[in-house]
Amino acid sequence: MSAAKPPNPRRVAVRALRDIEQRRGFSNRILSDQLERHVELARRDRGLITTLVYGVLRHQARLDALIDAAADKPGKLKGELRTILRVAAYELVELDRPPAIAGAEAVKVAKRIDPRGRLRGLITAIVAGVARDAPARAAAWEAGDPLTALRERWSLPAWLAARWLAALGPERALARARVLAEAPTLDLRIDLGRTTRDEVRARLEAEHPGLRFVELPAAAGDQPQAVRVQGAGDLFYGPLFESGLISIQSLGSQQAVRALDPRPGERIIDACAGMGTKTAQIAELMQRQGRLVAMDASAERLAELEAARERVDLDAEGLALEIVHADLAEDPLELDIELEPGSVDGLLLDAPCTGLGNLARHPELRWTAEPGDVPACAALQATLLRRCADWVRPGGRLVYAVCSLEPEEGPQVVADFVAERGEFRVVKEEAWTPEGARSDGFWLARLERG
Repeated sequence: MSAAKPPNPRRVAVRALRDIEQRRGFSNRILSDQLERHVELARRDRGLITTLVYGVLRHQARLDALIDAAADKPGKLKGELRTILRVAAYELVELDRPPAIAGAEAVKVAKRIDPRGRLRGLITAIVAGVARDAPARAAAWEAGDPLTALRERWSLPAWLAARWLAALGPERALARARVLAEAPTLDLRIDLGRTTRDEVRARLEAEHPGLRFVELPAAAGDQPQAVRVQGAGDLFYGPLFESGLISIQSLGSQQAVRALDPRPGERIIDACAGMGTKTAQIAELMQRQGRLVAMDASAERLAELEAARERVDLDAEGLALEIVHADLAEDPLELDIELEPGSVDGLLLDAPCTGLGNLARHPELRWTAEPGDVPACAALQATLLRRCADWVRPGGRLVYAVCSLEPEEGPQVVADFVAERGEFRVVKEEAWTPEGARSDGFWLARLERG
C-alpha cells in the first residue's frame, strides 16, 4: 500500500489560519494540531506552514491594506478567499516570491472553494497588484503618520497603536512594533544537572543543520542554562527535547525563576504553573531536593505537566512534587493539600495577563485582545497576588511576573499591594522591552516579607 500523499502546505496553512480566526484560539496549539494530523509532511513543508501561519498573523493588517488597494471590490474578499490572498501577499512581500509563482500557488489552494477556476483571474490580478504597489505603499508608511504606520505597516490593533503612541511617543512605539513584527528567536533551557552546554551545542549542530546560535541580550546577564537559537526546525520531536535535556522556554520566563532563587531543601510554590516549564526549572535549581507545589486553574495544562514529569526528571527521590488543580481567584479557596499560611520559602506568581509583550511569539493576540482586557487582567492579578502572599513565610521571597509592559498589569499592581501589605517590600524590579532587549516584553518584581 502506497504512502499517503502529503497535502499542499499552503492549504494546511490556510486551514490553520481559518481555525485560529474562527475559534479565537492560541496559534501555537492550533498549528500543532494541524501538523500532527499530517505526519507525512516533509520537514521543509512543515517549516513553510509554520512560517506562513505566524507571518500572516504578524502582518495581517499590512497584507489587508495591500490586498484592498489592489482590489476593485475589497469588501467582497471574505472568508477563505481573504485568507488565501493574505498567504499569497505574505509570500510576495516577506518571502520575495515572484508574483507568477505566488499567484499560481494561490489559485491551486483556491480550488477547494473554486473548483471551476472562476476566481483565477481575480486572484492573479490582485496578487500582481500587490506586487506592483507594495514598494510605494511601504515608502508612504515610512514617511507618513505614525498612527497609520503602527496600525497598517506594523499591524497593531487601532486601540493598542493609539495606547503605545501616547505612552511611548512615535520613535519608541514604532521601534517596539517593528521588533514585534519580526519572527522571534527560540529560547532554550538546558538541564545542567544532567548535561553540559558544550554537549547540547554539539548535538544541536549535528541534529539540526541550518541552526545558528544567537547572542543573548545584555539584559539577560549570566544565565548559564539559557541558549538562544534560530532556524532550529521542529525541536519538539528531537531527542534532546524528548529526553528532557532541553526545554523550550523564553528568556523572560527563565529570568523570573532565577529572580526567585530557589534553593535545595526549600518549600516552593509555582502558583500559575501551566504546563510546568517553570516548575521544571525550579526543580533543577533546587537540585531536585525539597517540596515543590505546582498549581494551576487549568486541568488540561496540569495534565501536560503530569505527562512530562518523567521526561524532565520531576520524580527524583529527594523532590516532593505536588500538582494541584486550583483556581486561586475562587473565594473560598479549596485545596486538596495541606498548605498553611506563612509556610513556604519562595513563591512564583507568573500571573495571567494580556500577553501584549508577546505579540511576536503569540501574534494572534493582535486580533483577539481588547482594550478592556488590561483592567480586567489587572483586577485578577491583584486578587491572585493577595492570595499567594499569605503563604510566604517572614523572610521569604515572592516573585510577581507578567509578559506585558502595560503599567496597570505590573508596577501598579505591585505598588497597590505593597501599600496594602506593609510587611512586604520590593527588593528588585526588572523590565525587558522588545526594542531594548530584542526579546519578549516582560516585567517582574521580587518582594520579600519582613
